Amino acid sequence: MKRINRTALISWVILLAGLAGALVCLPSLPDQIPIHWNTAGEIDGWGSRASAFWLPLAGLGCNLLFALLPKIDPRRENYSKFSGAYGAFRLIFSLFWTGMVLLTLYSAYAPGALEVGRLIPAAVGILFCVLGNYMPKFKPNYFVGIRTPWTLASEIVWRRTHRLGGLLWFFGGLLYFVISLLIKPASAFPITIVVLLVIAVLPCAASYFYWRQEQKGNSSDGSFSKMD
Repeated sequence: MKRINRTALISWVILLAGLAGALVCLPSLPDQIPIHWNTAGEIDGWGSRASAFWLPLAGLGCNLLFALLPKIDPRRENYSKFSGAYGAFRLIFSLFWTGMVLLTLYSAYAPGALEVGRLIPAAVGILFCVLGNYMPKFKPNYFVGIRTPWTLASEIVWRRTHRLGGLLWFFGGLLYFVISLLIKPASAFPITIVVLLVIAVLPCAASYFYWRQEQKGNSSDGSFSKMD
């Protein structure tokens, strides 16, 4: 578990750096700062300067939850089998979240200076790519990964579903990243919705198909397990 402890510490440092940045900037922040952007990348929501703390505090809260999950999961013993992937998951989340904090602070001083409509989707695309790369390493648990009744019922179905999900999330994230940079945010929105639906729905549907295959194999000669 040394690896997950080390990456967990780095994750805390990164998120605390975002909180420290908000504290340092607080005295000089404008009275109103941007807190939301529409699909065209235009600011459509403002908050008080205290709003600068929402993101870093929410990130720290999520990281605390990530630290607690391995302790409360009924399948907690499996976390040691994918501690590297779980640590990477926490680390990339911390980088992404702190990046959003920095983007918000910069936009508070220079509203509209950044193409937020491109930057945030591009960052999400990178996040999906990293998660897709590590997804096949996830072991059965109740909190992380593609958790359907069929993946939780069978380790074989879990493994096959996460192999497919990893590919879809990696290449879907890559496509999302490219679209975000090349196409105007408003025009890219319908395409990204389709991409998100595919990478979210297809693995879930496939898990049922894999489970049905396994049931048929078990009811005949058990050949399914040899296919994996």
